[in-house]
Amino acid sequence: MDVLLALSLSALTLTALLPLAGQTARLDWRCQIEEGLLRQHVSVEETLFQALRYGRDVEVRPQEVRFRTAKGAVKGFAVRHQGLYVRLSDGNYQPLTGGGSTVQGRALVIQPLDGRPFFSRTGQAVQVAFLLKERRSGLSRPVQFAVCPQNEGES
Repeated sequence: MDVLLALSLSALTLTALLPLAGQTARLDWRCQIEEGLLRQHVSVEETLFQALRYGRDVEVRPQEVRFRTAKGAVKGFAVRHQGLYVRLSDGNYQPLTGGGSTVQGRALVIQPLDGRPFFSRTGQAVQVAFLLKERRSGLSRPVQFAVCPQNEGES
């Protein structure tokens, strides 16, 4: 009788704890993706902000922004194939997001934010707006900011 009672209590305890273990695993998975998105967001925003802040002769198109560095090299950023690329001074493009290692082996994509262009200009301010999205989970983080180039118009 005691063995039967012990087995029943063990079965009830196990039945109660298994869903909790599953929920904990799903929450951990989601938190890892959210943390990766946040880290990528901070990295991308800081990179874009600093480059645009100190760029000269900034040219803005809906999917691309170009500027000159203090040394005169033409650089920029472009959204292509759902990824954000940095334009190197030799004219080649290198991925800034979207690679396999950006969020623990998960692919990130760049999508328009509320139908707005990725890059736009209002007066002196260059506006950046896009959705940073983890492809498989569908979790996303909006990235949007405006920056006024400090050296605009200088030669």
